[in-house]
Amino acid sequence: MKLIKIFSDFERFEMNWQRLFVQGAIILLTGGVLALASLVQPDAVVMSARFFSWLPLCGMVILSLGLLECLDAFFAKEQREFFQNLQVGVLDAVIGALIIFSVTETPIRISMMIAAFLIVRGIVRITLVYALHLPQTLITLVLGVISIIMGFMLWQQWPVAAGWFIAFCLSIEISFRGWAMMMFSLWVRNHQDQE
Repeated sequence: MKLIKIFSDFERFEMNWQRLFVQGAIILLTGGVLALASLVQPDAVVMSARFFSWLPLCGMVILSLGLLECLDAFFAKEQREFFQNLQVGVLDAVIGALIIFSVTETPIRISMMIAAFLIVRGIVRITLVYALHLPQTLITLVLGVISIIMGFMLWQQWPVAAGWFIAFCLSIEISFRGWAMMMFSLWVRNHQDQE
């Protein structure tokens, strides 16, 4: 109980837009590099997993981002921020771990799980825009729709059901997340300038 009391008294630091911007840029760059690597060297062997291309590395990135979201939820002061970060963080952490531990299967077997992840991620992104009145509504809606479209493409196995295409779709999702964080940091900067 004492630990909970200490963290409930934790005063949240003011959001630093430069830190958010740099984090978003790193996530965007990571996703971009993974997407490019998936296209340039689609037959790469990562973690001794053949036919998975860069998918295990994408799983590690998604797991890391999910764990960071859960940690951010733990330090959130507002209830809506806590629930938003927690549900996104748990979803990412579980999917990232399942991707990493599924490298002994075939890529087609986990493609349905990743398709569902992309569809759910897109729906959650669109829902949170309206429920929480998030900034950059139009951009967030477009990114959510693109995630849903990529999920349906994986579900239909179009244009291919290969590991490189699955890794490419996840890398694009990672890039979108970084770009959205950069846009949010600019929104924070504008609101700090107005105060």
